[in-house]
Amino acid sequence: YPLIPQVFPQPASSSLSTMDRPEIVIAAVAVTVSAVAVFTALSQRRSRRDELLLSLLQMDRNDDRMRRSAPAQEEAPGGMKRVNSSAGLSRVNSSSNFHRVSSTEALLAGFTMEQAREHAHQGASAANSRSPSEVLLELQRGNARFWMGSAQRPEKSAFERRALIMKQYPSVAVLGCSDSRVPVEIVFDQGLGDLFVIRVAGNGLDVSTNASLQYAIHHLQVKVVIVMGHEGCGAIKAALLDEETIRKEPADLAQALLGIKSGLDETRLSCIHDPRAHDREAVVCNVQNQVKQLAKDAALMEMVNNDKIAIVGAFYEISSGIVDFFHQISAAGSPRVAKRRNGWGK
Repeated sequence: YPLIPQVFPQPASSSLSTMDRPEIVIAAVAVTVSAVAVFTALSQRRSRRDELLLSLLQMDRNDDRMRRSAPAQEEAPGGMKRVNSSAGLSRVNSSSNFHRVSSTEALLAGFTMEQAREHAHQGASAANSRSPSEVLLELQRGNARFWMGSAQRPEKSAFERRALIMKQYPSVAVLGCSDSRVPVEIVFDQGLGDLFVIRVAGNGLDVSTNASLQYAIHHLQVKVVIVMGHEGCGAIKAALLDEETIRKEPADLAQALLGIKSGLDETRLSCIHDPRAHDREAVVCNVQNQVKQLAKDAALMEMVNNDKIAIVGAFYEISSGIVDFFHQISAAGSPRVAKRRNGWGK
């Protein structure tokens, strides 16, 4: 047969160049960019973790160095012995150092729920070993850090937060006002799990707030109960109005204000003419009344007499940030805060 001329071209090769398929090039570039981004993020996260661990370890070493170098006692004027503050606070700081070292070790080695459970158990034991006076001293130091502008704002690590799932072991119960200007944990420079806080208008003591305090005392075994009023308390000012005006408020609010009003010595308060002094004395009078009501609990007073707990009245001055601990009920012979000369319960 004669040769038949080729009418149709031969089919192209089945292997195509990647340059002929731009979507392949784009996909490859996207995968590469994603891989680089993931690698960079992991490297940065590892770097931040290493910096955190080094910082925690350095803080531990500095604390140990300060404790070793601080003398236990120094001579005070008149030949009296004066305990050095660093040495005297070794037991107070032991709990925070324990948490810092434990969380550092956990970050280095990883942690499990069993380790978190053990950490919670040890933390509860450390909190339970402190005396009421040591707990109160730590609160005073925390407030000093706050108003001096050097608050530490203690935050828990992931390990410590997991440990808090197991149990809570606060050392202090605070009955305070719900005023937005009085955030109790911030005022005392405390962190998660450190304080058991009940906040209600005028820091009033009623069935609900008293029950909450009883739970903290008998089940959580707090060492200090604080009733804290504050400067410029609107609930106290409203409670000083005449009864007819108060009863115009909604029923529950009127009942709460009348409950506060019943504990105020309005005859004595009427003799104070300076507005700021009157405001403070009214708040102090309310706090003293709440402390007096708590002291009627025989079971609580037995714990006080055995130095298991202390009850303290306090006044928070918003303008300065200072908490004035002006009234304390504690066991005979235990360290006490300064009391008001004309305060109740001398």
